[in-house]
Amino acid sequence: MATLTGPFIMGDDAAFKAFLEKPRPQPIRVLYLSSGGGKVAPAFAIARMVRKAGIATVVDADAAACSSACTFVFVAGVTRHYVNGDHVAEGMSARNGLGFHPVHRDGGRVEGHTFSEKGSDRARAFYAEMGTPRAAELMDKASFNTFYRPNGQTALALRIATSLSAP
Repeated sequence: MATLTGPFIMGDDAAFKAFLEKPRPQPIRVLYLSSGGGKVAPAFAIARMVRKAGIATVVDADAAACSSACTFVFVAGVTRHYVNGDHVAEGMSARNGLGFHPVHRDGGRVEGHTFSEKGSDRARAFYAEMGTPRAAELMDKASFNTFYRPNGQTALALRIATSLSAP
C-alpha cells in the first residue's frame, strides 16, 4: 500500500517511476489518492504506470479529495475503490471525493476564457483509454471554477468506480 498526495507538478512522473522501481519485499498493489490536481502530463504518465503495474486505486471520500488531474490516476486503477462515496452529496457543493471539471490552460481557473477545448478533448480520450469514457460526462457538468463531485452510486453506474468498499 502507498499514498499519493499533493499537487501534480512537472517531474512527478519520473519520481513516481523511481518510487515504483525501488526494491521492496512486495510490489505495491494499492494506491490511496488525495490531491487537488495539477499538471495533466505527469498525471497521465503516472496513471499509465499505475495501470501497467496492476495497482488498485482508492479515494476515501470521508478523508480526501481527488480532483482534476488526480481523477486520471484514479481511473487508471485496475480496481477503483470510492470508499465512503455514498457519503458525497452529488453536485458542486461537496468538498471531498472525486472532483471533475473541464481542462484549463496554464494560468489557472480565474476566468472563463481559460478553458482548453484541446485539453478537455485529451482528457476525454484518456478516460476512454482507461475504459471509463463516461467520466467525461462529469467534466461537462461542472460549472466554471467548480468541481462536479459524483456520489458513490453515480461513480459505480458510470463505471468510474468498481467498488464503494476498501480493497
